[in-house]
Amino acid sequence: MAEPENLRSSEGLGRLIAFADAVVAIALTLLVLPLVDIANDLREDDETSVAEVVSDHSLEITSFFVSFVVIWVLWRQHHRTMEYFRSYDSVLVNLHFVWLLTIVVLPFATAIVDDSRVEWGSVLYIGVLAVAVAALVGIGQWGKHHRDLLVDDEMTDVWVKTSGGWGTVIALTVALIVALVDPKSGNWPLLLLFLTDPIERLIARVRGTDA
Repeated sequence: MAEPENLRSSEGLGRLIAFADAVVAIALTLLVLPLVDIANDLREDDETSVAEVVSDHSLEITSFFVSFVVIWVLWRQHHRTMEYFRSYDSVLVNLHFVWLLTIVVLPFATAIVDDSRVEWGSVLYIGVLAVAVAALVGIGQWGKHHRDLLVDDEMTDVWVKTSGGWGTVIALTVALIVALVDPKSGNWPLLLLFLTDPIERLIARVRGTDA
């Protein structure tokens, strides 16, 4: 049955955003499963302390917190970006498909990083993050170049002039390069994300706009 491709209701945009929120919530929930497995294994072991558990499974615990924070930051940025949209099109839907795919894959990539037997796990993990951020930036850039999809107000005009997340893309690209050069670096290259704000300010300064 043929459907009208130009039908873009506000309800449709709301459903797209709600679906994205649901996928992110599920991905965050899945992150805790490896920690649940650790708790289940403890039932079969002799008596131990919390300090020993944390020490023996520090990599899994660290990966959990890093992944949780990263997914949270991605969702928060998605939420902020979509606040400026009043409509959508097929390209925006497809960009959401790519972004949500990376969100769903992140728990798997996290498990790969935790498994010391798997080589290049950190490369996969950081690569997935890079694609996630690139898709998110793509969503924003598509809206900025198609103003009919955006809310028509002063705040949106200000947002359109911002760099739109390129600082994060650059930081993750450098982190991916570091991981490729030194696969044993683990998740430490992700600390380069702390340089996101300085990079954003630099881009804004070059463009002559406010960060």
